[in-house]
Amino acid sequence: MGIAKTKMFGQKTSSKLQSFVERGTLLAIDIAYAKLQAPNGDEKELALHAALLASARNGHLCLEKTLIEDPVLADLLPVGRHYLPKYAEVEDQIVMHTKRLLQLPKRQKKDFAQGKATEEQQKAIQNALVHPLSLITGGPGTGKTYTAILIAKALQTSTIVTAPTGKAAAHLESQMPFPVKGGTLHSLLIEETLDANLVIVDECSMIDPFVFARLLSSIHPEASLVLMGDIHQLPAVEGGSVFADLIASNTIPTTTLSKCMRSDRKEILDLANAILQNQVTDMRNVDLGFADANLETVYQKLWDYVKEKDFSRFRILSTLRKGPLGVDALNRFLFEKFSSKATQFPILITRNDRRTGLSNGETGILQKDLAIFGDKQFPVSELPPYEYAYCISVHKSQGSEYDDVLFLIPDGTESFGREVLYTGVTRAKHSLAIDGNPEQIENIGHS
Repeated sequence: MGIAKTKMFGQKTSSKLQSFVERGTLLAIDIAYAKLQAPNGDEKELALHAALLASARNGHLCLEKTLIEDPVLADLLPVGRHYLPKYAEVEDQIVMHTKRLLQLPKRQKKDFAQGKATEEQQKAIQNALVHPLSLITGGPGTGKTYTAILIAKALQTSTIVTAPTGKAAAHLESQMPFPVKGGTLHSLLIEETLDANLVIVDECSMIDPFVFARLLSSIHPEASLVLMGDIHQLPAVEGGSVFADLIASNTIPTTTLSKCMRSDRKEILDLANAILQNQVTDMRNVDLGFADANLETVYQKLWDYVKEKDFSRFRILSTLRKGPLGVDALNRFLFEKFSSKATQFPILITRNDRRTGLSNGETGILQKDLAIFGDKQFPVSELPPYEYAYCISVHKSQGSEYDDVLFLIPDGTESFGREVLYTGVTRAKHSLAIDGNPEQIENIGHS
């Protein structure tokens, strides 16, 4: 086995395939993966396997020639859709269970108390009452949670509310008009079947294909499933955009909530809409020194900006995890600065924990030997793994909102699309300060 493997990796890579690595179209690991899959393959077969891995890394479940920006690589690829085996299997499961739910009998129409529901919200409620599967999409402040409350009131049945993150799941559960079963998707999907006649799932844009397949398979024939989310947010970290794809299929009853119900966020939401319309040139409204590209200046100005902030209401967001202005470096810097004067520190849970009920991505405050998460308190010794959370990534911020946000867009953000700008901006409820590389902001805003 070892000799065969050595020979395989020892075979010469064609100059054309190597050129894709040199240009940044592919990584060396993509070529190595291709050789493992097709040790005797020709240039086109190797290119297909390498492009499949690169496409998956960029968040696509399937590979099509149109997804490849490099025309030379695209010319080597066959026409049609191509999948890594694990993605082909999970997509088949999603399609099968979606069809199963759509083929279930419709419920009989019934009257419901409309409350202050808009026409769009009334449509969403009626869809949930009649159809076994329905979708609701809308930006922040358009009333998705209020619509979910009215759906629960109208059905008056056993209900489960859930979301990918603990914070989003707990928020939805706390808003329900009567006691319901709640929790994160991961915690609930330990059971093979979700035992409720109504299942409402929030923040669906964050759900990866594998969890989506398990969710759809867990819905029993008598239940109504309502999927809610914002299709303009960042897709799941693990790849795929299943929620957006379900909406784009035009086969499932869908309601788009477009009317903003929160006038206090008008400026923030206007900026979010401008991002979606590719009308952003420069979003910066605070000067932390990014334009001068002086790291020492940025760190000093950042400290001056945040040193009096209340981190129970305020958060720094960065588009990057690594690098001098990424989440890890900024948290190290700010902990060193705050540790000499503060008595409490923001933290973020990094692993789901059944014993405490805390979830990956949930934020709290560390105070002496006690950790506080809303109305829950734990001795520090009982906590699952956590990290400091003065700054969190835009990805990790999904499902959360903060009164005040400082949004940083450093060098290296060019690999993201406008979804990263939209998601970061819409985490703020009251005030939003932004600084970053002006060139990259403009390029992403027009991507």
